[in-house]
Amino acid sequence: QNMSPSLWQRTLLPLFLLLVGPAPTHSGWIDPDTPSSAKTTNLYQIKHGNTPFTHSVTDHNKTGPFYTLVFSDEFNTPNRSFADGSDPRWTALDKNDYTNNALHYYTPNNIRTDEEGNLEIITKAEDTPVVGFNDVKQEKTRVMKHFTSGMLQSWNKFCFTGGIVEIDMTFPGEHNIGGLWPAAWILGNLGRATYEATTNNIWPWSYDSCDRSLQQAQTISACNNQNHYGLERGKGRGATEIDIIEVMTGKPGPLPNTDPQMELPYVDLTLQVAPGITKNRPTEGYQPIRKSKISATTGHVQSVADNWYDIQLYGNTSLNPFFYGTYLGETKPEEPVQRTKYQAFQADAVGAMHQVTPRHFNTSHSFRIEWQPGTGGRLDWFVKAYRTNATSMDGSIEGDGQGQEWVKALSITDEAIKEMTGAQIPAEPSYLIFNTAISSTWGFPYKVPAYCKPCYDCSNPECWCNFNPGFCQMMERNVSFLIDFVRVYQKTDQDSNHTVGCDPVDYPTKEWIQGHAHMYTRPAPFGYNDYHPIKKVKKGGGSCQTDQDCGATDSATTTSSERKLAKTRGTCVPPSEFHNKALQVKITGNVCKCNPGFTGPHCLAIDHHDDQKGAYELGKRSFETAAHPYFPDTLSVVALVLVAMMLIVMVMTVRLNRRRNRADGGTVEVTFHSRDGGAMKKPVFKASGWNHGTITGRSV
Repeated sequence: QNMSPSLWQRTLLPLFLLLVGPAPTHSGWIDPDTPSSAKTTNLYQIKHGNTPFTHSVTDHNKTGPFYTLVFSDEFNTPNRSFADGSDPRWTALDKNDYTNNALHYYTPNNIRTDEEGNLEIITKAEDTPVVGFNDVKQEKTRVMKHFTSGMLQSWNKFCFTGGIVEIDMTFPGEHNIGGLWPAAWILGNLGRATYEATTNNIWPWSYDSCDRSLQQAQTISACNNQNHYGLERGKGRGATEIDIIEVMTGKPGPLPNTDPQMELPYVDLTLQVAPGITKNRPTEGYQPIRKSKISATTGHVQSVADNWYDIQLYGNTSLNPFFYGTYLGETKPEEPVQRTKYQAFQADAVGAMHQVTPRHFNTSHSFRIEWQPGTGGRLDWFVKAYRTNATSMDGSIEGDGQGQEWVKALSITDEAIKEMTGAQIPAEPSYLIFNTAISSTWGFPYKVPAYCKPCYDCSNPECWCNFNPGFCQMMERNVSFLIDFVRVYQKTDQDSNHTVGCDPVDYPTKEWIQGHAHMYTRPAPFGYNDYHPIKKVKKGGGSCQTDQDCGATDSATTTSSERKLAKTRGTCVPPSEFHNKALQVKITGNVCKCNPGFTGPHCLAIDHHDDQKGAYELGKRSFETAAHPYFPDTLSVVALVLVAMMLIVMVMTVRLNRRRNRADGGTVEVTFHSRDGGAMKKPVFKASGWNHGTITGRSV
């Protein structure tokens, strides 16, 4: 077949595209605003011979495997809304946070895109009454949260397994005032952040071996022969957490037991994984003891070596001695989720702390993680370093002085994880999360005066003693976590184990979530109106006065193609022109009508989608992945013995009957009599010799 381009393809089609502008459809998850120079990248975790690359990344050694952009959001469109049902890739939570002694309420009103092309997550000191329900006492509860903030997550919308994530961000608040907890992280799709019922005994498991002592602690265990909901039998699953960064601020000064010497502020780079180490754990506040120490005089053991992971640290990065993980023990009846003593387990925080500077709080800096999933995989963190010594390179701080040179900070290999506990580098489809939390367990004073009232309300002077000096004054100003862009790259060749989608064939999640939808949905009073975990994205219908309210603009962009793209988002029309009868009844003013390729109430979001179907859409249903029957060995032996005995009895009975038949001459004679108008009578068996109604035993 002749596949050469026609005259239309060679001449008229480019002219047509030039006139109408670039089409936003069929673009998967890639933002059209992403620069062409950022459409590809190289893997920085490369090797020279048998030695992993351990120094600064320069153009000379960016020669690793080629990776292609599969997801991006540049946040260049101002005034985007991320409330539930407003965006095809992100959802801003509207709920109370019950985790980690949280002091805030998450509201979508605190998340937007600004005029400078940033995602802005705002944290405020303002009151929010929270109404809940106590399952134990069977009564409503009322709590006042004195702070609001925002969490943006791509849960069950955009998921990926493996690849490279780059995020450019500016941290909120002041570097020398503790109390804010900004983070950018990745979580397995089986667990939805802040929905504790979905993460209980699911987070942060990454374990695919059968250990009967851990089976009850891991809800989806490899020991389970019937996992149901489309899950593969005998395959351990979970929702592992990868923290790209978690920011810790506070009064500068040397931090004890850090190597190299660290001080506030710093960022945590962490893999949180289960099962964790249960014996000879390091003491929090101290570096792990790597070798046992024996007294030279007495020969007695003075100190026993701690069990901990062999991770690789680079530059100004220290193993974090202040947090080695969490023990999730047996719960009390009043807690929101329940665990028995058999479901208790240890989770480990495997990671490090990397030094950052005051510049990170007023200038954007990029952070990068390279994730090779599963057996034989690894995690590598890279940072844009900042050199504090202007004249010479400090021994522990690398970079070019402007925070623009990539430097490796941390590496965790699958071998290091598996050697200690049998866990593995995460292989679950996972999603992105950005948030700023306020927790009394993160950056707050360790000790407060005895007279201090136990409260956390900046409007009450009696509570100020519970905060760090200057915290409440800082909250009076604009406190914003800014993300300039987020980009995800993957290796797209046939041999790659990288995937895009929340329901991949090897690690499906859709049926599990559908079967436990109530756990992924907001509880009462929100639950009265939430029929599903997330709402369907509205395509238009937002109130408007002009076309600019629906994304039309000719001033915010610079190139002609960008102006054409912006103009095509949507138009402001009367309700009669918007084909939604229910909406026409509710709204009397004009509404936004989206053009093809755009969505959201005000048509400000591009209609992104997965390029490939997931396990559920491909027809991999529960009945096709149903668990095979399983019988314990003892029961199987008993069943086989009983079957054998039944067969023996049957054989003996058949032989006995044949012998009797031979003794009677080999025939059985039956005569049928009728009476009462031909009605059949019970058969009467006659002796041998009758010549009517005779039936042989073999014929029967």
